[in-house]
Parts: sequence; C-alpha cells; structure tokens
Amino acid sequence: MKYNEEKINEWRLLLNEQSQKQIPVKNFCREKNITASQFYYYQKLIYKLNNSNEPSPKINSKKTNIKPIQIINASAKETSAIRFILPNNLQCVLPRDIEPHEVKTILELMMHASRQ
Repeated sequence: MKYNEEKINEWRLLLNEQSQKQIPVKNFCREKNITASQFYYYQKLIYKLNNSNEPSPKINSKKTNIKPIQIINASAKETSAIRFILPNNLQCVLPRDIEPHEVKTILELMMHASRQ
C-alpha cells in the first residue's frame, strides 16, 4: 500500500505535538480542528509503519523531501520569527506570519541547496 509521505509527516508532527503538550486528545483535536477518529487512525497507522517487521512500506514521495521537524519552545508566542536549522546546520529565519506554502517552498529550496 502506498502512503503520502507529506501527510504521514504532518501527522507525525501532530502526534508529537499532542504528546509534548500532554493534553487530552479530545482537547487537542478541538484545538487543531481535527476529529478524534482521524487522530487515532493516524496514530495507529504511524505506529504500524514505525514498528513493522515487513519491508518499509511504499511511500509516495514525489511531492516533497521535507522530513518532520521538532518544534522547540513552541510556547514562545512573543517571538517574531521562525528559525529552521537543517541537519547540515543550514539555517533560515522567516517571519512568523509567513504563509505555509511559502515555508514549504523555502525549505524545499534549502534541502535542494544542501545536497549540492
């Protein structure tokens, strides 16, 4: 079965965020405007993907090569910028109000540049 890598990564981030916040799933889902059934479905799917004894599942990776990121100090609302540090220490600072599709484009360009 094929999975969309981008969607799986988005859900990994959501699951990680809920775990770090340590708030009830019901409250987290309300905050993120998702259903509890979606949350538990992806929690179970990602658990299976991470703990499968079978060969790695086929993931549709044609959309992006962006990997999940860790959010550090997410409670610092007063911060006026978002800072990304890639594994190769390439860094980028973006305004907090940037559109998500712009972030994606910039990160894809950074990843491409880091491979050259």
